Amino acid sequence: MTWTAQQEAAIKAVSEWMKDPHGKQCFRMFGYAGVGKTTLAKELAGSVKGAVLYATFTGKAALVLRKKGCENASTIHSLIYRVEVDPITGIAEFKLNDDSDLAGAALLIVDEVSMVGEDLARDLLSFGTRILVLGDPAQLPPVKGEGFFINEEPDVMLTEVHRQAKDNPIIRMSMDIREGKALQIGGHGNCLVTRSSTLGRTRLGELVLGADQLLCGLNRTRVSYNQRIRAMKGLQGAVQPWHPTIGDRLICLRNDKDKHIFNGGLWDAEKVEYADRRLTLQVASLDEERDPIKVEVFENFFNGTEQEIDWKAKRGTQEFTFGWAITCHKSQGSQWDNVIVFDESGAFRDARKNWLYTAITRAAEQVTVIV
Repeated sequence: MTWTAQQEAAIKAVSEWMKDPHGKQCFRMFGYAGVGKTTLAKELAGSVKGAVLYATFTGKAALVLRKKGCENASTIHSLIYRVEVDPITGIAEFKLNDDSDLAGAALLIVDEVSMVGEDLARDLLSFGTRILVLGDPAQLPPVKGEGFFINEEPDVMLTEVHRQAKDNPIIRMSMDIREGKALQIGGHGNCLVTRSSTLGRTRLGELVLGADQLLCGLNRTRVSYNQRIRAMKGLQGAVQPWHPTIGDRLICLRNDKDKHIFNGGLWDAEKVEYADRRLTLQVASLDEERDPIKVEVFENFFNGTEQEIDWKAKRGTQEFTFGWAITCHKSQGSQWDNVIVFDESGAFRDARKNWLYTAITRAAEQVTVIV
């Protein structure tokens, strides 16, 4: 591998940090899409004496890492927590796993760090293992309570997109966005930028159903497309058509430490029961390998009337809604092979470029942008 001067400098800086026995625990290596952060991290891992682990916030991002050759990449949660089931109540609780492989590792490399909040970061740091975090400051700022690692200045900032990456249409589009250029209508390799008016309803439906995830900017668009996708898939609830049913994709809207579920996590509905305005759901994670869990959700979250619920009544319940279409903000920290983006970046003014850049780079292999 031939490195640029900037990459050589990054390798030297990280290597010196690793060799310093009194060095800080966490090193921040940030850079834009296509600068080779993962390639550099793998190179650095090869020179480390001892075990090197890779982790990300979501299973989708871990899968992308494994495709890039980071064979042991896992979610942070599965790496550092274990499940304990109360023998009397049967309730599963997640506890910090003192026997985690992280305890004996020489280095942990964490990718897509924008979603990692303070509590999770503190648990990671509690093992005392050196952590190299990879982040991209061109993305949207993380939502409140997240971004523990990326909210500080980087130790190394990579800006040069390497030659091979420039041939990737997703990287090429992300560069144009960062440079303030408008995306050109038409084909970009296996990717597409098009207007909805030229697609027609049938073709648009085919693209939507063929994608792994649909991203948009506005909540009204999210609600509308969740309704349309459910209709195309023939999904409707047993009591009310707008209730979730078996096979529905759901997204978590609020962290719940006891359940070990996190804002933005995607789930598949396996069982649905309804009583007294609440839905008891058995859901299986689409982000990581773990046993299905039961959650209790007010039906209001599925018809947009959740503001009517008294905050006291929500104690002990969870918050989920449909996840076929999600906002770009909720997509941070995840990647999918094939993504459709409804370009609503204009609604975000000063963050317009960050929004579209983040949405585009959620795609690992193919993206369709509808402007």
